[in-house]
Amino acid sequence: MLEPMSLARIAALSLTLLSALLFGLPAGAIAGVITSDTVWQGNVTVTEDVVVPEGVTLTVRAGTVVTVAAAESTKTDPEYLSPLTEITIRGRLAVEGTVTAPVRFSGQEKRAGSWAGILIDGGTAAIRECLVADADSGISVAEGTLHLSSSTLRENRYGLVAQGAASRITVEGARIIENDYGVLSLQGARVTAHATEVARNRKKDAHTAAVRPHTLPKGPPVNEEAPVSRRYQDMVLLGETLWQGRILVDGTVRVPEGSRLVILPGTIVEFTRRDTNGDGIGENGIMIQGRLLAKGTPDRPITFRSAEKDRRMGDWDAVNIMNSSAGQNLVEHCRIEHAYRGLHFHFSTVAIHNTTLTNNYRGIQFQESVVALHGNTLCGNKSGVQGRDSEVELVDNLLCGNQVGGNFFRTTLTVRGNRIVANGREGLRLREGAVTVRENLFDGNRFGLMAADLYHGEVNRNSISGNAETGISLKNVDSVEFAGNAVTANGLSGFNIQDSGSLITGNLIADNGERGMGILSFAGIISGNNFAGNGLYAIDLDGSGDVSAPGNWWGGRDPALVINDQRDDPRLGRVDYGRPGAAPTPFVWPLATVAADTVWRGVITVAVPTTVLPGAALTVAPGTTVQFAAGTGLEIKGKLLASGQRDGTIRFTSVDRKGPSDWNEILLEYATGSVISNCIVEYATWGIHSHFTDLAVTDCLIRHNYGGMRFRSGPVRIRRSIFRDNTIGIRSYIGNALIAENLITANETGIFVREKGGGLTVTGNSLVGNSGYNMRIGDFNDQDVNARGNWWGEGDPGGTIFDGRQEPGIGMVLYEPWLDKPGPVGPANGGTP
Repeated sequence: MLEPMSLARIAALSLTLLSALLFGLPAGAIAGVITSDTVWQGNVTVTEDVVVPEGVTLTVRAGTVVTVAAAESTKTDPEYLSPLTEITIRGRLAVEGTVTAPVRFSGQEKRAGSWAGILIDGGTAAIRECLVADADSGISVAEGTLHLSSSTLRENRYGLVAQGAASRITVEGARIIENDYGVLSLQGARVTAHATEVARNRKKDAHTAAVRPHTLPKGPPVNEEAPVSRRYQDMVLLGETLWQGRILVDGTVRVPEGSRLVILPGTIVEFTRRDTNGDGIGENGIMIQGRLLAKGTPDRPITFRSAEKDRRMGDWDAVNIMNSSAGQNLVEHCRIEHAYRGLHFHFSTVAIHNTTLTNNYRGIQFQESVVALHGNTLCGNKSGVQGRDSEVELVDNLLCGNQVGGNFFRTTLTVRGNRIVANGREGLRLREGAVTVRENLFDGNRFGLMAADLYHGEVNRNSISGNAETGISLKNVDSVEFAGNAVTANGLSGFNIQDSGSLITGNLIADNGERGMGILSFAGIISGNNFAGNGLYAIDLDGSGDVSAPGNWWGGRDPALVINDQRDDPRLGRVDYGRPGAAPTPFVWPLATVAADTVWRGVITVAVPTTVLPGAALTVAPGTTVQFAAGTGLEIKGKLLASGQRDGTIRFTSVDRKGPSDWNEILLEYATGSVISNCIVEYATWGIHSHFTDLAVTDCLIRHNYGGMRFRSGPVRIRRSIFRDNTIGIRSYIGNALIAENLITANETGIFVREKGGGLTVTGNSLVGNSGYNMRIGDFNDQDVNARGNWWGEGDPGGTIFDGRQEPGIGMVLYEPWLDKPGPVGPANGGTP
């Protein structure tokens, strides 16, 4: 007796059979899931994605020739990890070539990138005497095991790609040659190689990118002791059904048209594992053709998960919503895990809010639907979210630690306010459609944003930084504007561009590992951008067509020295840089946060109050100007590294530059390890405001503020700086600080000690010419202050100090002995006055 199959599985099988009947698959043609131990030998043609699931072994005999064709279906509905045809190993692969009868895997089109490659996705592979060619990645290992011996990876885009700290890769006697890139080690993967040649790869033989840590947010604990309140096998739920408590599903539960399933907060819905066809994917689930209302609360989320003791990805099928567009389906404050597809819908209207989807093959998959995704967490899936032919809002979500964060095809798509971080491949993959991508963070992915065949839209005001390989990759993209993005500190390239024609303007393209832009062919305009600090080139032209790039700032360098084009190789086209910008174009920081390690260069405008989050470091390069709009400032909860130079002063100032309190302050909260040196800080309410922070301020000029600097606790070290033309130069509250070798002058009050000044050492300073007092002790300070060895100007220092001598009961300033002439002051942007 046949066991029931999921509707999705039946549809897929029917499509495969229909294709074979109508189009005639060639003899030896292979496609789909291999469900039992299988041997390939002779000539094998792979026509669509092939998957070897856990528990299954694929053996490839000596002399076998495997030819991989491009498959349209894998491009429109990516089944696994790549939009190209792939061979994915979650079980075991044994390739048994010999010296006299090697095995060959190659693309039917005989060009690099014509198929995906062999993807070892958590499985194991032993490959010997084998040639892999024409692939995007000859062999890619993600949290899997590979032993590669006496084999050649050649004429691929990437020879070997290793991802994840759990990957175990040993290469012996192999040749990884004549690819674009040889070996990429990403996200903590380690490759052990013996007697292996990695050479003559066109762009780079080896590249390693550090781990970007990510942690899954934890929700409230699930009541594991709750008894099962209802059990379902294959069943149809008519009318309105209410679920609460603990629900066990051991089949497919269907809610037909006109019916509704309501799930109350705190409910646990569990699915047993049933795999009748041996493909490694569970088949039990829910089929909604009516409506679904699953509305949990923050402290009582609804949980959908496996019922198995050893819960694993793919234990159950999905919450399927099909042909349900008459009213909106709502999934809110839920947690969905261990599924093949956590949420899966066609021809439906669905809102998903504040929901966590983790440890699924696909978190969310849909087509021909209207979808709103707001405030969700999609982390630790193979694919976070993928959709096609739909209208989609992707707003304020976290996509992290997936293989692919988001994948959209032929969609009208709005992507705004998301954090797309630490995904193993693309953070966001876009193909065809019209897109608006604004104010997102792309960080720590392999590729930040990859777009192909787009014909309309904008990618504006995003932070695209710290991605292991490329920030933005464009192929056949036209009429899309790229403006106001920070494309910084990506491992190889900020932009990679091929066959595109867009407007790229007003971006900060800085500190990328090798090139700001790598261009094969581009018919658009690159203008008004700031290029600075990129490793090899600002623009590296690798094609014969000319490129228009007028009016950019090249980091203060001669453009000819930072552009690779016809001037360096007559086979290349020419980059027409016209008249370069004499100064950097002010760049408006696009987000209200700095959530990952970031470098600011040129002129940065802070238009909204901006926070450097815990764990992130903001580095401000020498010579940079940071200008603040009214009412804005910087709050540092991570780390601020603002180390200027004598000939490259950093300036923190206001946009208007009119007077004190034009902007708020630089506030450091538990920002230990921060450094502010060779900086000018001006026109703020409080220039620097430090709480509980180990902070060094040296060689700075702090002027024209209401208050120059205030601090609580510490330790703080203020040295060789000038505080002038402020109402208050320095203010201490319960402070632990060394204030030494500074000039503190022309303020109303030089140093104000509000309370508990016993932790201060004030020495070697010139405290002179402040209109009220050089030092004032506050009414609540009952401790004496050590201020020995300073110069107080001519005459008795006591006349310039307000302390217990004028108001008995408050602390004294211990100023004896004092200096009889000004002490030395460091460079401080002007040196000793």
